[in-house]
Amino acid sequence: MKYKMEDSSFEEEPSRTRRRPPRSKNKKHTSMRGNPEGDSLYQKQPTKITAPPNTDNEDSFEVHSPKKRMKKMERDVQVVEKKTMKKKKSMYSDTDLSSLDVTDTPDTLSQISAIAPVSDVSMMTTFRNPRGRHDMTWEKAVQKARGQPDGAERSFSRKKSSKVVMMYNRPEVIREVAEGVESDKSVENIPAVANVAEEEPQPLERRKSIKVKIKRAASNAAGKLKTLKTKKQLNESRTTLGVKKRKIDESQMEEKSETKKTKLKELPFRERKKVRKMLKNNYEAIQRSKKIWEDLRRQDLSEGKKVALCDELLEMVKGNMKEFAFAHDTARVLQCLIQYGSPEQREVVYQEIKDQIVLMSKSKYAKFLVKKFLVYGPKPMKNAVIKSFHGNVRKLVRHAEASDVVELAYNDYANASQRLSLLEEFYGPSFTLFKTPDIKSLDQLLLIQPDKKEMILSNMKEALLTLIDKTILGHSMVHRIFHEFFAHAKDKMRSDMIESIREHLVPMMHTRDGARTAMYCLWYGTSKDRKIIMKSFKSHVAKICKDEFGYLALIALFDTVDDTKLVGKIVLEEIFKSLHDIAQNQHGRKVLQYLLCPRDPHFFQPDLVRILKEGDNNPHSKKDTALRYKELLTMVSPPFLQYIVDHARDLVLENASLLLVLSILNYSLGDPSEAMKAVAEIAAEPFVAGSLENQHIVEHPAGHMTLKHLIQRDRERIQAGQPVLFSQVLLRTLKDGSLKSWAACNRGCFTLLFLLEVDHPEITDTVISQLSGIRSSLKKMTFRGAQILLQKLDALSGEYKL
Repeated sequence: MKYKMEDSSFEEEPSRTRRRPPRSKNKKHTSMRGNPEGDSLYQKQPTKITAPPNTDNEDSFEVHSPKKRMKKMERDVQVVEKKTMKKKKSMYSDTDLSSLDVTDTPDTLSQISAIAPVSDVSMMTTFRNPRGRHDMTWEKAVQKARGQPDGAERSFSRKKSSKVVMMYNRPEVIREVAEGVESDKSVENIPAVANVAEEEPQPLERRKSIKVKIKRAASNAAGKLKTLKTKKQLNESRTTLGVKKRKIDESQMEEKSETKKTKLKELPFRERKKVRKMLKNNYEAIQRSKKIWEDLRRQDLSEGKKVALCDELLEMVKGNMKEFAFAHDTARVLQCLIQYGSPEQREVVYQEIKDQIVLMSKSKYAKFLVKKFLVYGPKPMKNAVIKSFHGNVRKLVRHAEASDVVELAYNDYANASQRLSLLEEFYGPSFTLFKTPDIKSLDQLLLIQPDKKEMILSNMKEALLTLIDKTILGHSMVHRIFHEFFAHAKDKMRSDMIESIREHLVPMMHTRDGARTAMYCLWYGTSKDRKIIMKSFKSHVAKICKDEFGYLALIALFDTVDDTKLVGKIVLEEIFKSLHDIAQNQHGRKVLQYLLCPRDPHFFQPDLVRILKEGDNNPHSKKDTALRYKELLTMVSPPFLQYIVDHARDLVLENASLLLVLSILNYSLGDPSEAMKAVAEIAAEPFVAGSLENQHIVEHPAGHMTLKHLIQRDRERIQAGQPVLFSQVLLRTLKDGSLKSWAACNRGCFTLLFLLEVDHPEITDTVISQLSGIRSSLKKMTFRGAQILLQKLDALSGEYKL
């Protein structure tokens, strides 16, 4: 039997891009368990009446916003029900479905098969189509026909649609059911109102877990405890709650206190410390030895008492020296025994612990015991200690504690052959096993075995790369290895090592080998390497200038770096800030003098000049040497001249800074008249011959030499065409009659003689005019200066009237 459905006049709309539906704000929690027979669209989708509307009447399509739908739910359900029931009645009037209500589900197969499929044609409407909505009638029928599966829980039961419940609660439906009136909407099977309320499914109450209950109880208890701030409140709360402490009889407490043992944690701190010490081995011996140590180190102790205490102490520590050597307190006891004991007692101590020398060198406290052997031990003992390092030198040098011991042995107590034996372990494994006692340096070793040069240098490079650490680079032994490597390495190997060590040169400059290593890095480093090296000097320039060997690195820097502006910014600015401190230091003055007159034999020894010439042919310096020196001199001249103006008296009257003043006034570029005037003003002070308290510059040893060299330098200034002469500045500054007072002393007569020997007409006329009538006084004087000055005046008597 076929059932026909009225032809719908739906027209197919062009496909549109579906918009994403809005997320639901009220998300309901569903059960975590799944349906054993699988999920269905019926369970996933909410119930909706899906009978197609009448498309002939376009007014039936009403558009509502999502917010207004919730408010107008009841009215919408009424409209939909009227149209749906009317359509259903006309469609299924001649079938078995005519007796079914909309909310009922078909029970028989004939009723299920009579359901006509819904057209998939989209409705012509302006509001958005629901996404993924399907006809649920078939799913409903199958679900009811199957029934509840075995083992299904109440969580799988589905609530009735809210719309259907709302339809039950409609007043007209309730009234019609109560009156028994038959409606044209086929609602015969609608149950009574009371039954609807009874059959409405109730929401299941979720059982709370035990953990949640415990947590809530604990949180409530914690909140109550927070309110009880004091012990008094706690006791009051206990009394109110009826909780009482259990009382114990005093007799029971006394019995428990007698039987209870005292725990270590219950003792005071000092008693606990004492108990722990007593548990150690040799506790009594340690305590007695420490008391002897306190007496033995006293300076007012007599020699006889000291010998007796050393004997007692030696007998007490015998057999336990290895254990005592590694403890912080007993190690000091053994050190005191070595320092104040006799040679025989030192030998006894050494024989007992000689097998542990290497291990003791690595210990924080025992290493000082090894140092005591090197300082106070006899020569055979020192040699034995140094020999015990063989085979472990590379490991000991890298160790933070042992490196100090090896450095002390190498730098202070090892001879040339012993030093080489310590360094040979960096040359390769073969030199570790087979020593060469007759050879004293790497140069001699390479002369004998030139074929092993590459192997030795490669082993040295591998060993040195592991030593690039700030704490280790301060040792002279490491500096020696670096210096030997750079002296014999080729370009590629040398460049790789410079790139690794260029940032760590400052800790190495306090030794000769370390300073030479820094010079090699500046000579053969690239422009980038030199820039990094200069940046590493920041905040250390003044200290490097005053170092015994560090100033050599700065001199090499002035010889090689072409970027003089960078040198002025990094190095010279720090020199200017500490100029006075540097000028007071003998090594700092060499740096200042090298900027003024580089490689001048008056100030620099030939050996130093020969060393500096090794870097002249380096491949990375392109600028002319004379131009580089001139640029540096231009930058330093104004600050140096101003320094003389500010500190003229201190510089002129000091022997150490005499040469620096002469270098500044003689070699500086610019106008030196202000600096010369500052020196001349000191000379213009009143002169009293023979005064020891305030000795005049003319009679002062350093001041006299300053005037002498400055006046004699005027000859060269005249030849060079310089407009400013010190003699002219001096004569203009002096008061009338000052030159006659100078002739009263020997050094003053020589100063006048130097002025006359300048051989400048203006200067000679001024001096002779002020010395008129002094020849008779000079004839009475017996010192050598007056006689020479008189001879000079007699020679000039033909030209000038005296």
